Amino acid sequence: MSERPIGALGRRPAPAITIAALLLLVGLLWGLAAPRALAQDGVGSYTVVSGDTLSAIAQRFGVTVEALVQLNGISDPSLIRVGQVLLIPGASGSLAQIPTAQVQALPGDSLLDVAQRYGQDATLLTSLNGLSTTARLFPGQPVQLPADQAPPRPLLFGAIERIDAPAQIVQGRTGRLTVHSARPLVLSANWNGAPLAFVPTNDEGAQQTALVPAPALLGPGAFPLTVTYTANNGVNLHHQRMIVVADGGYERQVIQLPPDRATLLDPALVTAEEQKVAQVWAQTGPTLWARGRFLRPIAEQYQTTSPFGIRRSYNGGPFSSYHAGQDFGAPVGVTVTAPADAVVALAEPLQVRGNAVILDHGRGVFTGYWHLSELFVAPGQAVAAGDLIGLVGNTGLSTGAHLHWELRIFGIAVDPMQFLSEPLLE
Repeated sequence: MSERPIGALGRRPAPAITIAALLLLVGLLWGLAAPRALAQDGVGSYTVVSGDTLSAIAQRFGVTVEALVQLNGISDPSLIRVGQVLLIPGASGSLAQIPTAQVQALPGDSLLDVAQRYGQDATLLTSLNGLSTTARLFPGQPVQLPADQAPPRPLLFGAIERIDAPAQIVQGRTGRLTVHSARPLVLSANWNGAPLAFVPTNDEGAQQTALVPAPALLGPGAFPLTVTYTANNGVNLHHQRMIVVADGGYERQVIQLPPDRATLLDPALVTAEEQKVAQVWAQTGPTLWARGRFLRPIAEQYQTTSPFGIRRSYNGGPFSSYHAGQDFGAPVGVTVTAPADAVVALAEPLQVRGNAVILDHGRGVFTGYWHLSELFVAPGQAVAAGDLIGLVGNTGLSTGAHLHWELRIFGIAVDPMQFLSEPLLE
């Protein structure tokens, strides 16, 4: 009997491939190519999780078990495994992702720790989060779990259960940040580099709210808001999200000053006075006395003559400033009253602002009243909403008799008219 020749390297010929091996090879090659080939026909994918059955998956995506069996080459529908990726027909060309919920890592956690705490398959969490099981997580880091395996209450991080913050604030307007926690916490927050101050808004102290003022010249764009507290083990926990500041659509105004008042634009004079009033409204007292809507500080018959936020040019100069308050045109001697409970923080003549009053409403909230003809309050005096504080005048940098009403929150000028129709704290 003759033998077949051995190859040049002395290897014997490979045995003939079996039919079973050939079928397996074809199946593997088809499986690799199928997602690309079928993506255009509306095929997505789904990762099997603990507790899944093929019939439950079929029902979830509105397909038949037979379609899943045929598309995925499943020989035994009862033998699917956790972590197995199934092709799903009819997914409109996008991947059908596993429904997930978010939990937060605790100090010292790895992905394996999270998997063990919630009874999850560590390999599945690795797939959902793109992290190794041994990678250390930072406190508060979000971790994705299957939605039906999420904890009974969604924790944001640590003892904090929920944070309510606006997705968008218009330039010159004020939003509200509310934090809900499992127990009273000492919270701090930072909005685009400026600190905020919280006020308890329920009897237990587990709900706290801070006002979030958007400067009139900030943005448009997205800016960071960070909430921080110290956990019982001494670790500082942080959560950050972005808030969009939208354009306020403010107009422009050219102001011509009479010759005898043009000297009040002297930068040295303006800067010195700015520093003086800034020291006043930089304070953040422990109590917020004003929580509801503001009362109008001047009678309804006196309407706005120059609104908040309007960009201003003085004597033909550049539009480098904006109007930081609301102007109400009124004759000299018209009464001006407090819009809410407060303590008088300043009451004296100023060169640019004229006869001025600043009211401290607590927790970094101040209102200012400029160009008055007379002052009827003194620093340190407590006033209630509706109390007389002064009379309309034409003092300081003014072109005619009017009341300038200003609102500062943590030193940021915002439109006070917002709080004639809505309370400071809801």
